[in-house]
Amino acid sequence: MATLKLNNIKKRFGSTDVIHGVDLDVADGEFIVIVGPSGCGKSTLLRMVAGLETVSSGEISIDGKRVNDLEPMDRDIAMVFQNYALYPHMSVFENISYGLKIAKTPKAEIAERVATAAKMLQLAPYLDRKPRELSGGQRQRVAMGRAIVRKPSVFLFDEPLSNLDAKLRVQMRLEIKALQKELGITSLYVTHDQVEAMTLADRMVVMNGGVADQIGAPLEVYANPATTFVAGFIGSPATNFLPVAALSSPRAGAATIGIRPEHARLVHAGTGQTNGMVKFSEALGAETLVHLVLPAGESFTVRQDGTMPCPQEGEHCGIDWAQDSEIPFGADSRRIEIP
Repeated sequence: MATLKLNNIKKRFGSTDVIHGVDLDVADGEFIVIVGPSGCGKSTLLRMVAGLETVSSGEISIDGKRVNDLEPMDRDIAMVFQNYALYPHMSVFENISYGLKIAKTPKAEIAERVATAAKMLQLAPYLDRKPRELSGGQRQRVAMGRAIVRKPSVFLFDEPLSNLDAKLRVQMRLEIKALQKELGITSLYVTHDQVEAMTLADRMVVMNGGVADQIGAPLEVYANPATTFVAGFIGSPATNFLPVAALSSPRAGAATIGIRPEHARLVHAGTGQTNGMVKFSEALGAETLVHLVLPAGESFTVRQDGTMPCPQEGEHCGIDWAQDSEIPFGADSRRIEIP
């Protein structure tokens, strides 16, 4: 177990800057999720921690030791990728134990470590099987087992669930979270899936164009997004944004307000904060998402209980919300406080 510190980390490819100075302090045993859309720099950041990419400037420290110039094998980290990277000709036991064998670990210790990891990951009945005889979830467990037996200081996960179907992703999410808590190993986890980030993270780093827009606990980031990007990316469906000029009453100092779909409700046309025409609705069972178009062309989504009457396509409705649920942003897209 170890601490991890990133101090003003920057990365450039030629003359192009892709990581613009990221600072992060990870406590011993903490689970940090780096989340953001494709191309935001999240995997590049993880690869620099792993030693697979060089750091252009700044310092990475593991347990107080600078590791910028160390080879990946000397950083005491273990990495789990989305493509499993298993050896097809080896059994599950051989795949899990391969790193220990290369490190010349005694056979008795290898057997003990593999048995412990296999029991933890429910792989004990499959140790003699080849990867082709396993399901996708079982293959991902094998990749995790290979990391666990090394007893690293830091776990690095690079979108490990991307190749799994939706139901299996939920199951594996729960398993990864429980496993990390049981082992207490400091972990850095990269994903584009904000649901994974919200459910897994002790804290998350929301990346936007090579910049850490916000770092914080998931519910804090959700309730108090630092920028319009964070407000729009974290939460599904996304936050609605309205220019203050489109509202009937002013919001001092704000250029834009954000309203979460669950904080809005449909009312009679001509009442509420604004009006819209129903474009279409998505009846999802427990909830219904009503998508509207506002007079100036902006889109607006209202999330309502699935038992409530659903307006018809083309129907005009009022949209209302409590002003204390508004998230105000200035002209620079950063959140502001309104007195």
